Amino acid sequence: MNAEVDGQEENGFSRRRVVAGVAWSLPVIATAIAAPAAAASGVSATAALTGPGSSISLISSTGTGTGTNRTGTGPTGFQITNSGTTFTGAVSGTVNIKPTATVAAGAGVQSIQAGSSPLTLSGASYSSTHEYNATFTYSGGVTGGQTLNFPISFQYERISGSQPSKVSYTYTLTITLRLPDGTSRILTGALTVNH
Repeated sequence: MNAEVDGQEENGFSRRRVVAGVAWSLPVIATAIAAPAAAASGVSATAALTGPGSSISLISSTGTGTGTNRTGTGPTGFQITNSGTTFTGAVSGTVNIKPTATVAAGAGVQSIQAGSSPLTLSGASYSSTHEYNATFTYSGGVTGGQTLNFPISFQYERISGSQPSKVSYTYTLTITLRLPDGTSRILTGALTVNH
């Protein structure tokens, strides 16, 4: 009599089917639990502009001669704060400075410092609408618990012919940092130049 009961399915379920179903579902549950831990293993770093809205001096894009500087407002640099473990590898960045309206001259980056060394700005150029773009790379890594500051010096676009006078131009500044784990930090701010 027991043999008949064991061999029959009650409501479509048998002990064998239940045990087989549990065995197949365990790897799926284990994979689902492991996924968040893997996603959280990236770089624990934040980035921010420093001194936004500060008074700044902008140098002519063609030199640093006396009387060529302009005044304006903008950030004094940016910083990366590593709240996790030390990371190595390059941090690459792009800079975009875009006029908020029609302008007769652009604003750009003269230099970005990393400690006592300037970073190399590659592909630095102004478009026909006076939009500025450049790229840079920082290869020093960031120690866990450390904040690195990157001071920025800005320039104004020296154009052929007469320069604009008694006018202020405004621009949107965007710095995109790509960290060694492939994630990005996007910093946005405002920049003004008084001609």
